[in-house]
Amino acid sequence: MIRRFIPILLIIAMLAVPSMAQEATPQPPPECPTLQGQPTDMRVSYYMGEGMGYYQSGALSQARHSFDCIAMVIDTDYVPAFMMRGAILTQLRLYEEAVQDYTRAIQLDSSLAEAYNNRGVLYMALAQFNRAESDFQQAVEIDASFIEAYNNQAIMSALNDDLDTAITILETALSQTNAASILISLEDPERPENAAFPEFDPIIARPFALLGIMNSLKALENYDDYITLTRGGADGRITSAAGTLESQFTFELRLDDGSWLLRADYNPFNQ
Repeated sequence: MIRRFIPILLIIAMLAVPSMAQEATPQPPPECPTLQGQPTDMRVSYYMGEGMGYYQSGALSQARHSFDCIAMVIDTDYVPAFMMRGAILTQLRLYEEAVQDYTRAIQLDSSLAEAYNNRGVLYMALAQFNRAESDFQQAVEIDASFIEAYNNQAIMSALNDDLDTAITILETALSQTNAASILISLEDPERPENAAFPEFDPIIARPFALLGIMNSLKALENYDDYITLTRGGADGRITSAAGTLESQFTFELRLDDGSWLLRADYNPFNQ
């Protein structure tokens, strides 16, 4: 029943076409002359700042060179360089190489939930779904408040035709946030119109949207079961409702813009 809706849930474009990912090619060590002979921490700081500047401006090749300098030449155990280079390689569609970088980061620091989550996304892109599920589970075990990983877990469950588990996961995600109390405050009829909007991370709202999708898919399942059992005698109102709901998914609720299946917002300067 659910398989025909898979394109709706494959919501990073790269996941739909893993065969288009570029193959990994060995890279020689880069030339890194700046501050040569200076202390390692000084050089690392310079190239991290340079790489982040390039990355934020969209100059991915230059950013990769900066992080290559750290990861391949200056300090081959510096976790943030592997995390940032993994993000760049993902955007360059070099998924196998990105997996290697996140794996290296995990080897150096097994407490990095972001590394597991990001590698899980890549495993999804490479259609290695068991590995993806394992990584998302590891991410939430490390950080029970890691909403992005819960969202990804739920999507994986939906792809495995297990909507009930997907819904349970999303409800667990919401239980780790203060979303319920914020909603009560915002929906309070006595709330002053000029009251300041509460500050919170908007990521906590995303499980609600995914819950809406999962529950709508369950509704479609139920409609389909009814139509199958009643054959030609199905109530026209139900068939109409099923058709309308399916059309909404086809034309209105497409999530393949890449904004829902998330990589973590990793900031090396917060480490």
